[in-house]
Amino acid sequence: MNIVARSVLRTAVPAALAAAAITAVSGCSSLAPGAASAQVKPPVAAPSPPTPAAATATPAATVAASPVPSATPPAQTPPPPPPSQSGLTTKITILGTTTGLVPGGHAVRFMVTVTNSSTQTYGNILPLVSLGHCSCTANSLFPAGRLQERESTTTVWQTIQYDVEGFGTDYLNVTEPGGIQELPPGGVASFEYRVALSPATSAQVTRGMGRLDVTLLPLPSHTPIGASPAASEPIDVQAGQPPA
Repeated sequence: MNIVARSVLRTAVPAALAAAAITAVSGCSSLAPGAASAQVKPPVAAPSPPTPAAATATPAATVAASPVPSATPPAQTPPPPPPSQSGLTTKITILGTTTGLVPGGHAVRFMVTVTNSSTQTYGNILPLVSLGHCSCTANSLFPAGRLQERESTTTVWQTIQYDVEGFGTDYLNVTEPGGIQELPPGGVASFEYRVALSPATSAQVTRGMGRLDVTLLPLPSHTPIGASPAASEPIDVQAGQPPA
């Protein structure tokens, strides 16, 4: 694998520029400015009630009745997934409308986003993309195909390791080019990929469900940061050849 081709890395910038950065599609060596998560201000203490005059004070009545239940609060948007113990949150987003993967068919594009919700700066992190187990094959391994990553500043797609998960952790030893050089607090790094299945796998593939996985690896170590995988997204796999 040619690591030199993807050695240009950019440093994520503060969260104030996040809105402009996330709209731009970036590649593996891209660091978009961080979109800071919503900041919750500490609650303002209610002012103490005035002290009643001793001569005219009237004690409040004691209410013996059961308290009246409050009204049901309006439905709210579900909160984003909580960050891992490290403070890093990873998300996989399928791009565009897709019916899944078909042997010899169109590639499925997806985005990987890593957000630093902690108060410390992380450096030299590799978001490792791997193909999880699939019910579409007899041995449950993801069918053969090709994985590519988009260069951060061009429209060029670079073929990277098609890393299929087996029944151990050998897939974590794969080294993909690029990565995150520096991710400050509130920073966001985004990466765009596409995956396609080989036509030759059509005889071995039936209708089933597979997974796209991402694991965060500190370099040069290959011990995962937090959970492994850090994010997982199901993907439908179709049998047979694509329509003509």
